Amino acid sequence: MDRDKTSLTNPKTLFNPVLFWDADEIDMERHADYVIARVLNYGDEKDLKALRRYYPDERLIAVIKKARAIMPITARFWAVYFHIHAEEIACLKRFCQKKQ
Repeated sequence: MDRDKTSLTNPKTLFNPVLFWDADEIDMERHADYVIARVLNYGDEKDLKALRRYYPDERLIAVIKKARAIMPITARFWAVYFHIHAEEIACLKRFCQKKQ
């Protein structure tokens, strides 16, 4: 694989490499949920812009809804941003249950 193509598919070159300090090899397609969750949780504005250029919003929304690795405070922010009901977000379900 040539260097330009690698730099476009390597999250350590697309985003702040500190976000992926714990991983050696990351495939942007195979590990998309991991990449998306990590950037949504810890990325800065530059990382978020790159994330939205690489993945469509529908993919981000799907990860927000199903990933338990999303921090609740992050999930709440993205729920407001993308107009997602909290009941649809896996990491917020325990907060949405009615007390008996």
